Amino acid sequence: MTLQPDAATVLGFAVEDTGMDVPTTEATVVLTGIHKRYPMFRRRLDRLRALAGRVGGLPVKVALRDVSLLARAGEAVGIIGENGSGKSTLLRIVAGISEASEGSVRVAPPVAAILELGLGFHPEFSGRDNALLYGALIGVGEDVMQERLDELLAFAELGEFVDQPVRTYSSGMVARLAFAVATHVDPRVLVVDEALAVGDGAFQRKCVERMVRFKEEGRTVLFCSHAMYLVAGFCERALWLRDGAVAAAGPAAEVIHAYEDYLRHRGKRELEAPPPAAEGTLARITAVQIEPAKHVATGDTVTVTARLTRACPGLPVHIGVFFEDQHGVCLLAAATRWDELPPLRARDEQTVVLQFERFPIRRGELDLTVVVADESTLQVIDQVVVRHALAVDATRWEPGLIDSPHRWEFR
Repeated sequence: MTLQPDAATVLGFAVEDTGMDVPTTEATVVLTGIHKRYPMFRRRLDRLRALAGRVGGLPVKVALRDVSLLARAGEAVGIIGENGSGKSTLLRIVAGISEASEGSVRVAPPVAAILELGLGFHPEFSGRDNALLYGALIGVGEDVMQERLDELLAFAELGEFVDQPVRTYSSGMVARLAFAVATHVDPRVLVVDEALAVGDGAFQRKCVERMVRFKEEGRTVLFCSHAMYLVAGFCERALWLRDGAVAAAGPAAEVIHAYEDYLRHRGKRELEAPPPAAEGTLARITAVQIEPAKHVATGDTVTVTARLTRACPGLPVHIGVFFEDQHGVCLLAAATRWDELPPLRARDEQTVVLQFERFPIRRGELDLTVVVADESTLQVIDQVVVRHALAVDATRWEPGLIDSPHRWEFR
């Protein structure tokens, strides 16, 4: 993994200079030293000046700073980072929707992009007409699109809405249409920005299977998602953006580990002083109790009780419980989804009890984290942490941290 990579190395590939003099036999996306700046308007007159090309003296918002990226045919590269870190801006530049303020961009056409919901669709056109329009916009002839139309629309699963205006579609229907169109125009580069965050689980699986097939066919996928397990399982490499700059780049698992370690130390709220629920919060963890309350010995029974509320009666959610040491390393975890339990569907308040009959940690002070996620576990709805929840008192020192039942046999 390369932390804060220099201009000579991009995602582990050699780049000779910022003039892009690189062997590009298999390279389909090569970005070098990308900067993106937006002028900030303080009054209406500033907008008029900007339309005339007079932006000097205006304050600017820097969205990207010296970002480099290289992706090859048959490769998936994950783009990760917090909201506002510059991920969507970078993908818009790759897709040709936005121009870089500085730097060099080289992308092999055609490029198909799934960005904001409905981007590129005419709201008054039907799903069928928008599919033909999208093909025309990226240079695919109408006769070719007509040949693919039946397969495309079957993939989108629009049913009777296929000939209705797109403005009448739900967000899931728009996402299905966007993914179907973008993956049926034979792009060399597919750009996906959180397209799997909407839609049901069955459609998400179908999308992932299609993206895997794209890689096998030698195409390139740039995949932006907050679901780290999808990035880890699908992408060979990852790029982590933080405040518009590259925080880490390299093998996907290593970059994800660095990103999650960063989030672990800043992304959790303390249960001791929970803030009021934000408007629109779907579910909320209101209380967490652990028994024994503080000190425990290896092999003791440990019980975690969590209470949660829902804004929508019957909202399906999954819950996870994690014990971490003081370095942020997860030592023990359990989740209803991983244990193949059905989603929890109480009408309002619900109490969940998890019991470890024989606590396996041998020593140390542990933090407890409780997480509530949606039915697909792609979106974390709420998470809280109880600092120093347990102190495991060791009767003797042993090098291992986990006490696993075992048996010796001598012959």
